[in-house]
Amino acid sequence: MTGLSLAVMIVASICGWWVASRSKLKYSGLIGGGVVGAGMASMHFVGIVSMDAGAAVSFDRMSILAATLIAMLFGAVSARIAISNQRMSANLFAASLLVVGFASMYFTAMAGMTLIPEVPARLVFGAGNAKVMALTVTIVVMSLVGFGLIFALFDFHLGGRRQAENKRIRALADATFEGLIIVRDGQIRDANIRVMEMLGLKQEDLSGRPLSEIAVDAQSVNIMAEANDILPRTAGLRCSDGTEMIVQVLARQIDFDGEAARIIALRDVSSEEKAKAKIMHMAHHDGLTGLPNRSHFCEQLEAALKIAWDDGTEVAVMVFDLDRFKDVNDVHGHATGDALLIAVAERFLQALPEEAFASRLSGDEFAVILPNVTDRVAAVSAAQHVVDTIGAPLDIGNVHINVSASGGLTMFPLDGEAPDRLMNQADLALYRAKKMGRNCVCEFDPELGALTQERRLIENDLVNAVENDLLELHYQPQAAVRSGEVVGFEALVRWNDPQRGFVPPAEFVPIAEENGLILKIGQWVLERACRDAMAWPDEQRVSVNVSPAQFKQGNVVNTVEQALKCTGLDPARLVIEITEGVLIDDEARALKLLRHLKSLGVSIAIDDFGTGYASLNYLRAFPFDKIKIDRAFMTGIQNDSEAQIIVRATIGLAQDLGMGVVIEGVECFDELSVLYDQPDVLLQGYLLSRPITCGEISDFHESSTGLRKEIARTFQQDEKIDDGAVTRHSRARNPRSAA
Repeated sequence: MTGLSLAVMIVASICGWWVASRSKLKYSGLIGGGVVGAGMASMHFVGIVSMDAGAAVSFDRMSILAATLIAMLFGAVSARIAISNQRMSANLFAASLLVVGFASMYFTAMAGMTLIPEVPARLVFGAGNAKVMALTVTIVVMSLVGFGLIFALFDFHLGGRRQAENKRIRALADATFEGLIIVRDGQIRDANIRVMEMLGLKQEDLSGRPLSEIAVDAQSVNIMAEANDILPRTAGLRCSDGTEMIVQVLARQIDFDGEAARIIALRDVSSEEKAKAKIMHMAHHDGLTGLPNRSHFCEQLEAALKIAWDDGTEVAVMVFDLDRFKDVNDVHGHATGDALLIAVAERFLQALPEEAFASRLSGDEFAVILPNVTDRVAAVSAAQHVVDTIGAPLDIGNVHINVSASGGLTMFPLDGEAPDRLMNQADLALYRAKKMGRNCVCEFDPELGALTQERRLIENDLVNAVENDLLELHYQPQAAVRSGEVVGFEALVRWNDPQRGFVPPAEFVPIAEENGLILKIGQWVLERACRDAMAWPDEQRVSVNVSPAQFKQGNVVNTVEQALKCTGLDPARLVIEITEGVLIDDEARALKLLRHLKSLGVSIAIDDFGTGYASLNYLRAFPFDKIKIDRAFMTGIQNDSEAQIIVRATIGLAQDLGMGVVIEGVECFDELSVLYDQPDVLLQGYLLSRPITCGEISDFHESSTGLRKEIARTFQQDEKIDDGAVTRHSRARNPRSAA
């Protein structure tokens, strides 16, 4: 029976501790500890029954029940503490509880036990028997103690090795750059120090904690639960300070303490994800205003058109452009221009409905997608509201700017269905708004589209003509009316297109000025004219027109200097002709460039004199070498007394200022006769010759000899008129009298 009591305790302990440490039951620790307590109680009562004390043993049932419950209770609590916490202090506390429980069970059981003697004790236990009994008990107790010490030492040795191995594994785990957590049944069983550093938590804060408590959302929990060790995935974790961390997740199944678990590797990629998000934002948004850029706009436009097609709705596509934005940059600097664009972007967002999509395409050009438009009137109203909102004056630093914008719009699917076509049509409408005076909105007009399409074709063909040297120079002669001598030629660019035939300069020159092609054309004209002039007599000059665009966009001084240098033409034989448009936009800069040109030794002539509003002021500001009177004053001048007065006064003014005069557009002797008392002017017009090619110049000198002599003879005869006519001639030479 004594052996049986020992066997009962051994079996109960093995079973109880296996259930507590290995079982997957919900309350495995409490159940296993209860089994160990029940084993302790069973061992006690079987051992009592095995005693041969010469007396009958009786127990109080309540005492037996109480002792058993006490043993099970203390055993359950002790096992729960030992299993849930592996620290030494917890283990010592659990062992103490087990000892207290055993003692409490023992004394409770003994208190309920009664011995009833049957025979005198001496009849049962003699002196010899007592000695044998004592020796036997001593041997058994010593054996048990010895075996206990041996097993304790063996367990201590194994425990030391286990602890050393655990420390080595822990050191390896803590040395990794990734965070490692072991998860079983959705709960964190263990984690390395890197996880604690990442989340700002302690070991006790993580152990036994559900994985969902450190994840930012259910999706992150699912990612960590489904992740594998092949394809990295990203999830969000919540740190102790409330911030969110983006981690890259890899996971695999492992055996942990004999049971299946998941080890999850976590790498902090928050900075990488933020950088990636920033790069994606920069790829789709404008760096200055923060608005979506062109590529994002195109993507959004395609998506909006697809939705509208499926839903049967309309979409308005709008394009806006700031009026005279270049002037802001030129006058106030690019910093002010950038600040203006930022302010305009904010006004765009304020003026547009929430469903609208606004973007900055480039420079000062903005575009808007307005879905679900009820009709064209509503779209125009929305676009006009944008223009009105942008048009309010604003202050940028100490600069007060009156800003305005123009807009063009087109409708899907009424005007077109393809995104590129809609954008092109909106641009055409914007171009029309600019032509109508700016600060307004225009709708797309199919007729306008046809005209603009032709303009685009001309522009493309003009580029091809410039690249392949298909332009030509014609020269119109200039002759002195007194002698009829040819003094020079004006170079005129001509374009004879193979498909269109002759294209007037008035048609292709403005296009070249708008797209910047005039810079190449101007450089080519200068070099070709100077090279051609090298074959003329030394006293003859060549006049070349320089456009306002060349003064604004190019280095006109360097262009002229290079043309003279590469051709070897004497600068005194080159006349640069400008219109007052060169001076209007930035007079100070233009005058500075003119002085640089004059320093090269070339002559400067002002063309189309009298057609502008400030020509006289420019004569005062800069000493021009020549004035060219526009042909508008010469057409029908013989029948227009006011035109005669203006022309004579202008000639007199120029001569008093020491400037030469060129009369343009003289087509007949009747118009020439008005100038009978102005013999010191130069003549240019169809009366003398139409523009001719460079190869025709030598023939012109011979074929026009008679005509030029007739012109000179006309003025020589006029000088022989009577004294009264001379008096009239003298009065005409006086600008005040003529005026």
